[in-house]
Amino acid sequence: MAAPDIPTVKRAGLPIDLARLEAEGDSWLTPEDRYALKTWGVCNQEQDHVFMVRVRNPGGALPTIQARGLARVARAFGPDWLHLTTRQNVELHWVEARRIPALLDAVTEIGLTTRSGCGHTMRNVMSSEDAGLSLDEPFDCLADARAVSDAILARSAQLNCELPSRINIAFGGSPRCRADALLNDAGFVSVVCDGEAGYELWGGGSLGKAPFLAVKLADFVPRTEALAAAEALVEVFVEHGNFDKPTKGRMKFVVERLGEAAFRAAWDQAFAAARARPHPRPAPVEILPEADRVAMLSHNPPGGWSTGVRPQRTPGLCTLTVDIPLGDTNGSELELLCDLADRHADGALNLSRDQNVVLRNVAVTDVTLVRDALRTRGLFLAGEAHTASVRACTGSAVCALGITTAPDAGKALLTSAGLGRNSALRVHVSGCPNSCAQHQAGDIGLAGSKVRIAGASRDGYHVFLGADLGVRRVGEVVGRVAAEDVPAAVEAVVGAWESMRHDGEGLGATVARIGHDAFARHLEAVMDERWATGPEPGSELAPPTSAPVETAASVRELAPGSVTSVSIGTTRLAVANVDGTYCAVADECPHAGASLGAGTLDGTSLRCPRHGGTFDVRTGEVLAGPPEEPAACHPIEVVDGVVRLPTPVR
Repeated sequence: MAAPDIPTVKRAGLPIDLARLEAEGDSWLTPEDRYALKTWGVCNQEQDHVFMVRVRNPGGALPTIQARGLARVARAFGPDWLHLTTRQNVELHWVEARRIPALLDAVTEIGLTTRSGCGHTMRNVMSSEDAGLSLDEPFDCLADARAVSDAILARSAQLNCELPSRINIAFGGSPRCRADALLNDAGFVSVVCDGEAGYELWGGGSLGKAPFLAVKLADFVPRTEALAAAEALVEVFVEHGNFDKPTKGRMKFVVERLGEAAFRAAWDQAFAAARARPHPRPAPVEILPEADRVAMLSHNPPGGWSTGVRPQRTPGLCTLTVDIPLGDTNGSELELLCDLADRHADGALNLSRDQNVVLRNVAVTDVTLVRDALRTRGLFLAGEAHTASVRACTGSAVCALGITTAPDAGKALLTSAGLGRNSALRVHVSGCPNSCAQHQAGDIGLAGSKVRIAGASRDGYHVFLGADLGVRRVGEVVGRVAAEDVPAAVEAVVGAWESMRHDGEGLGATVARIGHDAFARHLEAVMDERWATGPEPGSELAPPTSAPVETAASVRELAPGSVTSVSIGTTRLAVANVDGTYCAVADECPHAGASLGAGTLDGTSLRCPRHGGTFDVRTGEVLAGPPEEPAACHPIEVVDGVVRLPTPVR
């Protein structure tokens, strides 16, 4: 299927005929119709005629009445499968096209919405699941997160037609939340200044294929002005973002193009105008006093304090984290958690950024009751199942953009001995380079890709190491491995770290001290021909080379309007004959790693055979997604049917 013309459908107002979808199914949908559906949280699956539907859960707090409603919806409209995401959403899969309108109505009836769940929209606004309870949070920021979500979501009909790309917003004050602020388009870090609650504001962060950590916009924004601050950031994005080139539409590209100082000045100006407009006063919150740590820790829960059983500020109460492996659950599990939340907690399931469920305000004396009830269903509090901490997206099993089945890799790692010994290590598995699982932010990151191992092209992963957001460092590629060899590679990484770490040193710090090259060489020794150091040649992760190539290849039989793959030395090219003029780009799609030489040529447009990404074969420019980066373009000479690279490869 051709990629949608996103700017055009936005200018048309994103029309979609839900009544016709219900009556006829999805066969009539154009690519532009399918994009418009995304702004209602409805996305194509890899399979035909079924969809994924993403339900927003602003701030992560899900009252049990709504959670029970979602359990009913999951049973009624799909295979009783709910997937918890890293942005505190809930996804439903395998929803038949004709049933989409009825599902949207059912979600609305339980007080939730799918609006702006996907596409170039404001995505779910995140909030710390520990806000108001932990030592690290100065006040409860949930009300502000929801106020920003509600206010901007109310403008969806207008903004979804204007935003150059999606915008992610996060609230929270803990060290973990401070790291999240670096990865979001807008990060509100909870602080108290002269007795007043407010936020340190960061902007422009994003991962994906071109990671960019957010820049600080303000040291302090009072709570009363938080909504104005968010509106100002959206307005700067709309004014300066690249609307007509979605692959360059993210806010990070605005920061790069304007520069930090000019970006900050633009926000300052928009913020001044936004503050002058009337806004509702935020609900009052308590600035939390210094906690009595002695009183907190004098209450000892059965089994002791742990990752899954954490003390709250109020002595005698605790926060429990229920481990939901890879974020996958079903209706009956969700109902059990609701029963426990109603009986022992505060009547809500708090969905965490690690795809788990958090129960708040549980009496220390009730921990055993909760633990025992969970075990009847094979569930455990975090850290008690002795499995690894792995987050994963759904991957190619259902996602139309996925390259690898990320959950399979995640499941293979859950019983890793090395990760079991070091339960604090976080492994993030994305099924493609788009970083839905934030692989550049994990202790060990895995990004699905086509990789060449021992001369054969395989489904596999780029392995990222060295992330330490506390010092503004994301993970970098050390090499690549076939999907089935991921567990062995992870064991080798963990073993090397254990042997060389200093006291209290995290994996990212050890990698930075010892060096990526040393870890790569160790993996070469352990994995032998099952490992390849560095990024895949020709991929968007590979550095350019300036070495001239002497080898040539023949394209004597390449007819006009055709494209083929050739190898010139170590360089693989897709060479196209455009009415007698030869053009060449790297023979690997920047998105999925597929051979562009196996694609189709229409004039000067070269279409990838895997996900339909389209490039101008003369320049490498992306004409249609999903790729965000252009294909590398190579100047060539063709004489008597022989193609050469006459100049250094750039």
